[in-house]
Amino acid sequence: MDLLILDISLILFVIGNLLGLEYSYRKYPYPYNIKRVDPLALALGILGGIVVNFNLPLGSLLLAFPLGMRSGYGRVEFLIGLALALTLWVLL
Repeated sequence: MDLLILDISLILFVIGNLLGLEYSYRKYPYPYNIKRVDPLALALGILGGIVVNFNLPLGSLLLAFPLGMRSGYGRVEFLIGLALALTLWVLL
């Protein structure tokens, strides 16, 4: 894999984390989890899990979004996306 692609993926991963953190602070004023799945984070986690197998920079941006959310938010969405990415990686 080209070093430039890995550098771009790392930069987009950090940007995705920051976007997820900003989103969760704006959407959820409570410092704890409300025990529900965020539909946007779930969609981005699933889409990121699919895309990361074909386009690493874009997939890392999408997967980093739910990972970067506040503590207690986004963990289920990220794990679903990661499981999908690993399953597709094994199948492909």
